[in-house]
This record gives sequence, structure tokens and C-alpha cells, in this order.
Amino acid sequence: MISAITASTSGLLAATQRYTTAAEGIATIGTSLPGATQVDLSATAVQLLQDKASIGMNTAILKSTFESERRVLDILA
Repeated sequence: MISAITASTSGLLAATQRYTTAAEGIATIGTSLPGATQVDLSATAVQLLQDKASIGMNTAILKSTFESERRVLDILA
């Protein structure tokens, strides 16, 4: 069970970091200086959707793991 917690927590952290980077990229549109790096909106939108799904999936795995551990502890107690 510990490995499931570690994996889902790591997945949440990675997806959150990617989501933040993509959101910051979108936020810079219109505020960039001339010659600044352009943001590919379609790729960024896809990245945001993928990261949102990843966050939801990892959250569900984490919640399920905690519920399973609680049930095991209830049986043992």
C-alpha cells in the first residue's frame, strides 16, 4: 500500500507542476515583450486537460488506498 501512496503522491506533484507551468504560459500571453517566446495554445490546452485528468486519477488512487488501509485497520482492531 505504501508504494501506491508514493506513486500517486509523486504523480500528483508532477501533474501539478506541469499544470502550473502551462497555466503560467497562458497567463503570459498578451504581456510578453516583443520577441518573447510564443505559447502554443492548442498544445497548452491539451496539456492542461491531460494534467487535470492525471490529478483526478492520482487523487482517486490515493483516496482508494487510504480507504483500503482504513478497512484493514478496522478488521485488525
